[in-house]
Amino acid sequence: MSERASSSGVTSGGRVMDPARALDSLAQLDSVAGVMQRLGAVIEENEGLANEVLRSYEQLNLVFEFTQKIAHITDVAEIERILIERTRTLLDAQAVEIIAPDGIRRACRAAGAGQRLQQAYGELPETIERVRQSRQVAVATLEDQHVIAGPLVRLDNVVDVVVVIRRPGAPDYTSGDVLMLDSVLSFGGQIITNCEMHRKLGRMSFEVTRALVAAIDQKDHYTSGHSERVGRLARLTGVELGLQPAEVQMLEWAGLLHDVGKIGIPEEILNKPGKLTDEEFAIIRKHPRMGYDILKPIASFEGVLSAVLHHHENIDGSGYPDGQTGDETPVAAKIIHVVDVFDALTSARSYRAAFSVEKACAILRSEAGTKMDAQIVAAFCRALEKARLAGPEDSPMTFTTSENAHANRT
Repeated sequence: MSERASSSGVTSGGRVMDPARALDSLAQLDSVAGVMQRLGAVIEENEGLANEVLRSYEQLNLVFEFTQKIAHITDVAEIERILIERTRTLLDAQAVEIIAPDGIRRACRAAGAGQRLQQAYGELPETIERVRQSRQVAVATLEDQHVIAGPLVRLDNVVDVVVVIRRPGAPDYTSGDVLMLDSVLSFGGQIITNCEMHRKLGRMSFEVTRALVAAIDQKDHYTSGHSERVGRLARLTGVELGLQPAEVQMLEWAGLLHDVGKIGIPEEILNKPGKLTDEEFAIIRKHPRMGYDILKPIASFEGVLSAVLHHHENIDGSGYPDGQTGDETPVAAKIIHVVDVFDALTSARSYRAAFSVEKACAILRSEAGTKMDAQIVAAFCRALEKARLAGPEDSPMTFTTSENAHANRT
């Protein structure tokens, strides 16, 4: 190759490249380098986006798990506990607290965080009040900690505030975190409201039923207050036996309603001062079946029907109305039977004074294994003793009639 040729072009693979083309190639290389640089930035940005998407996916899984878990729970305290724990996990928090309008707090905190959090809450009253008034999620910063607070709206528009404090050094909360907390609290508030409404309606129903049963008890001068006492003592016995809360509640209803069939018994028989004739006693024995027939059309009383029908059965088959033996009689009916007899023994009759609690329990024990279930008799007497030791408010004397009251007729 001549010197002239070498000086007038650039060689590439043994060929001479025109200077203009060489400059164009260099420009293209610069452009490619720029594209690669931008592509690297996009990849880095997408990696962060991918991590954010992954975190959001994990959060959504936790939210779904939370909603599935609490959807069928009826215990408000348990729902609150799950809400606090899941929120702490969901938002990678050092602490989560539910603050009621009266200042009562229910919390889930990291070990050793109490003092620092107490200091933080001293700086939060305005944020908490703003959330309570606006019912919107708010974000605040306390020194090195990011805080997010949201409303938990309960029955009767009571607004608790859920305060979430991020771990020190962790990334600040994002708009996605705000939306996530708002969704969790909105769903949680609806479930809690439903539970509280159900409980409120249950209390109202219970009070109405108590009033009606009291009116029925007044029809029989011998049984004034008897049904309510049986209900309360049946509840104590159910708790002592370790029954589930729903079973205990149904047991109290059964005790309250066990004699509702007496509304169909003539008053002259119910209030007869002397001994009943065989014919009159046969009429009295109809009240369990009458009570069953009265309550059967009411769907919400389905759980008490068997106890109402069979609360006069004896385990040796000598009871009524069906002469059931042993395990044929439902547990609830056996409990009502024991409590019913106890209340009769500790109530005064026209021909005798009321037995003492100790004497009544001794009589129950003497019939355990023949007339009554021995395990239930033992549980009842234990529950009775625990109630007496607990204090005057829980004393069985508050469940029994006064000395001049008349006894229940079974």
